[in-house]
Amino acid sequence: MASRNTPPSVPFKGDFWKPCPGTGGGYLCCGYQILSPAQGCGMECRYCILQVYFDDPRPVNFSNYEDLEREVALKMTGRQGVVRFGTGELTDSLYAEPAVGLSRRIAATIEPYANAVVEFKTKSTKVDRLAGIARPERIVIGFSVNTHRMITMHEKKTAPLDQRLAAAARCEAMGFHVAFHFDPMFVYEGWETEYREVVRAIYSHLREPRSIAWISLGGFRTNPALKKYLRRFGSHLPLFAGEMIVGLDGKLRYFRPQRIALFKAMQEEFSRQHPDAPLYLCMESREVWEASGMAIRIPDGLPAYLDRQAERILARR
Repeated sequence: MASRNTPPSVPFKGDFWKPCPGTGGGYLCCGYQILSPAQGCGMECRYCILQVYFDDPRPVNFSNYEDLEREVALKMTGRQGVVRFGTGELTDSLYAEPAVGLSRRIAATIEPYANAVVEFKTKSTKVDRLAGIARPERIVIGFSVNTHRMITMHEKKTAPLDQRLAAAARCEAMGFHVAFHFDPMFVYEGWETEYREVVRAIYSHLREPRSIAWISLGGFRTNPALKKYLRRFGSHLPLFAGEMIVGLDGKLRYFRPQRIALFKAMQEEFSRQHPDAPLYLCMESREVWEASGMAIRIPDGLPAYLDRQAERILARR
């Protein structure tokens, strides 16, 4: 019987390693590689797509981890160029870390491959047990962040922003790179002032801006099925209070001018704090990249831009 803090274990029959599927419709994908040693999450974020993606979104760990190791070994054999792994697509990477240690196992699995970087994405502060990882400089701890108001409103069982940023500072002190994901960003009265405050708070917590591997920006977007699901419980508002459109990928999105305003303001504030902040947009069109002044960052495409960031991480000794 699994304990209260330990998700149950079940075998998994599919591929543990899959490329990020993107969304199609002309939106630029980052070329991320997803490792999934677990799925589901117990943080109960209102906007979480896992609520309609799985029949049962509760967290489980996959008991046949050795199959993941064999798959990685097979697919990495002879693979050229940098590989950017992440484990936070189908679960929060550190949700059950103290009890299960999956991120420590993933780090050990990836450690022999000199061309691999792995990111653990989280909204938690459960980072202290990561201290024993052998090569922390090749690991990125990615924190999903939002304004205090949006965290309080939409992220039920997550750590408060100041605690996440304090955890990021601890990760930096342990030798890890860190990342920050403003995704999803929300449009509401006062959004610009509050998101700019989050940017300033990040730099007030870190000692060295170059410890940041990358920073993603993404406006709230979701499958229409989530709105229908939440409406059943009367909890779709205020998440869907404003007007949205159905994008070319079939997802509900803010209107383009709203998204551009979000990204322009964030690029301005990040540039004010640190001119070389490694920003990118998550699942946005070339037109939005250009209109928000971000296209200059990706002359060779988004995957190449992030690969160069990963190469900088791998070059660190």
